[in-house]
Amino acid sequence: MRMINSTVKKYLLLHIAFFIFSLSAIFAKLASRHDFFSFDFFMLFGANLLMLVIFALLWQIVLKKSKLSTAYANRGIVVIWGMLWGSLIFNEQLTIMKIIAAALIISGMIILGNANE
Repeated sequence: MRMINSTVKKYLLLHIAFFIFSLSAIFAKLASRHDFFSFDFFMLFGANLLMLVIFALLWQIVLKKSKLSTAYANRGIVVIWGMLWGSLIFNEQLTIMKIIAAALIISGMIILGNANE
């Protein structure tokens, strides 16, 4: 039971890190909509950099607790988050081809995750 709890905690931390990494893309895209050197640009770009710093710190913790191959295999989840943010925040269309691609990414993550355990 303790090993399962430990594994769940490792994956949870890993996916929190990738969630934060995906937030950086939102701030970068929002910053690109403002004039360069404007206050809004600097605030959004600063938020982008903050998310990247938090991700970098979490990534180091993840790498101490997990194998690099396992951690990196799960990086594909950022694509899924990107699709979700694009649809919810930027009103981008979610097509059947994007959903199929997301399913393939998740399948690959599962296969690689099981191979690395």
